Order: sequence, then structure tokens, then C-alpha cells
Amino acid sequence: MNIYGPGKMFGVALDVSDDPWNLRLRLASIWAELQGQKLDQGPYDAMVRSLGTRSKSIELAGVVPLASWLGPRPKPADVPFLTQAKMQEFVEGGGLLEVTRQVKGFVIDRILPHPPIMIGVDHSASGGVVSALSEALGPDQLTVVVLDHHFDGLDSEVRTFAPSDENGDSLPAFASDDPTAVGHDYCCGSFWGHLIDAGILRPEHLLFVGVGDYPVERPEKEWDLFQRKYLEFEERGCGFFPLLAFEGQYESQLTEFLRAKITTPYVYVSLDLDVGSGRCVQAARYMDGMGIEMKAIMDVVRFLADGHRSGAFRIAGLDVMEFNMHLLDTEPEADAKDMTIQTAWAFIDGLSESFYADGRFQGGSKYEAGNNS
Repeated sequence: MNIYGPGKMFGVALDVSDDPWNLRLRLASIWAELQGQKLDQGPYDAMVRSLGTRSKSIELAGVVPLASWLGPRPKPADVPFLTQAKMQEFVEGGGLLEVTRQVKGFVIDRILPHPPIMIGVDHSASGGVVSALSEALGPDQLTVVVLDHHFDGLDSEVRTFAPSDENGDSLPAFASDDPTAVGHDYCCGSFWGHLIDAGILRPEHLLFVGVGDYPVERPEKEWDLFQRKYLEFEERGCGFFPLLAFEGQYESQLTEFLRAKITTPYVYVSLDLDVGSGRCVQAARYMDGMGIEMKAIMDVVRFLADGHRSGAFRIAGLDVMEFNMHLLDTEPEADAKDMTIQTAWAFIDGLSESFYADGRFQGGSKYEAGNNS
């Protein structure tokens, strides 16, 4: 299969965080709508509202249908479901993995062979788009570049503090040999690891840029499992260009990292908005540290767009995830006006302008699709 433009943009308004603050904001949005406020139902609506003249190069494909209680704008009848217990039950029951399968089906049925442009909240939905592309192109043909403040490849027990046995040694997070079969820990913090284990992605074709949780020397014993499991992914082939690498003059090192690591004919690019948290983004779901500047995000975009135009590879699709609908366009501080929507569009425009012109595919690749056509 060949991927060609124009891109088709669609939404996945999935927001099942069990964070008490997030739940309160979702309850508050019910009250606001009952008071007559008109609110965007998801980030796709917010982006469409600011689409402007881009409508000539981006087709709108609608949203993946989900129950309202799973989204950022629940209905009054959903109040009984808006509890930590219900959110945890949904995730532990494999609910996020099921949504990922729905997203995959949506992309196969309604998006391909056009490049998918997904706009959403819970980052785990990216697994659905990547699964569809991997099936269509082949896992050896696809590199995924992820801009994210966190490495979303670790099971929850590893990411927090792992339990210990009677000898004080850390235990594995789950005993299952194939957690993807059940999906009980498939979530926004672990899904990349699941995609690797399922053979959907090759670890050497998965790159992370801007990660602020890349492990450094930690004296505390309780961090041993986190560090070991994290670095195991690097040993398996995953590439990391961490947040600390953006200090000083980083441009040549970033260029060399991407040039060396991208060896496939197709590239998918995933933006978790928290990679720019506290800088150009004030409305991401998880903002537990300062991210990279807008310039750094766009430096990655420019390299990838140039690679597409030169024929080194093709951009097969992209997504922008982890919107916090409740903080969009706010001003948490006098000098911190939210630029989340503007950042999202800069990212999309920078990647799409390189191969959309008059609605037709512009560009090529030095690679042949071979038996994937």
C-alpha cells in the first residue's frame, strides 16, 4: 500500500484518567453545560474550529464513536460512572485495548490510504493508528518518532514503586507472558511496550524525543526496577534523545540522532503535548515538569519534513495527543498564555505542507514498497 495525501483528520475523545482533579474537571464541565455554556466536546472539535484555510489540504473524517462517559465532556446521566473505581475498572478490564482496536478499524475502513491525522486525549489510542499502518506497510517498513515528556512503555507498577518479595527484591509487574492478550495494563503509560511485545513495532524503529524521565544515577533502591526496565528498551534498540540533550547547542546532535535512527521508508510522528509543558503548552493532561521549547519541537518537524521532501522517507501519518480540554486557551499565569492549539497546528502544518499540494501527493521515496503495495 502507498500512503498519499491529502491527510484525513479524525478525533478520539478518550479520557479515562482516574486522577481526582481530572474527574472534578469533568464533573464541572457537566455543570457548565447545564448553565448554558457551549463547550467543545473534544480536541478534534477545538481543532476543527480553528481549521481555517487548511480545509483545502486536510479532509475531515469525524470522530471514533465512544460512550460519553469515556470522554472529557460527559453527560449528566454519566455522573455515576465518574469515579476512580470505574476508571480503574475500565482500564484493568482491557477497555483501552478495545478502544485501540476500534481506532485501528476506523483507520483501515475510513482513512487509509490517506495519511491519518489523529487528534485526541489518551495517548494509548495511538496504538490503533500504528497497528493499522504496521499491518498495511509491515513493521519493518515503519519508524515511529514520539515527542513526549515521558516514556510510555512501562507497566504501571514499574513506573511507580514496584512491590518487593520477602528478600526485598523487586518483583515483575505482571506474571503474564503476554499482557497484550488481556490488556489489563494497556494504558497511556505502557502501550509502546505492548506494541513491541506484540510484534507490531520493531524496537529499533521506535524513537523518543524530549523524554524527561530518562533514568540517571539514582541512589534510592526503589528506583532500581524502573531504571533497569527503562534501559532494557534501549538495549533492545529503542532510541532516546532525552530532555537533557536539549540543553545548549543541540541541533547537530538531534539531526545526527534522527538521521542515524530512521532507516525505514515510512515514518509516523506522535506528539504528546506534555513534551512542551510549561513552555508552549499549558493544556496537557500530565504536566509534571518543564518540557522543551517550541523551537525544539519544530526543529524535529523540519528535519522530518525535509526528509520527506528529499525522498529519504515518507511521512505516513501523525497525531497530537493528551489535550486537556479544561485548560485550553486559559492563562494560568500572567506570562503563560496557553498556546496549545497553536502548537498543535504548527506541528501538523510543518509536517503536512511538505507533501500536500492541491490535494495531491507531492514527493516520493528512495525505497520501493515491494510486496506491501
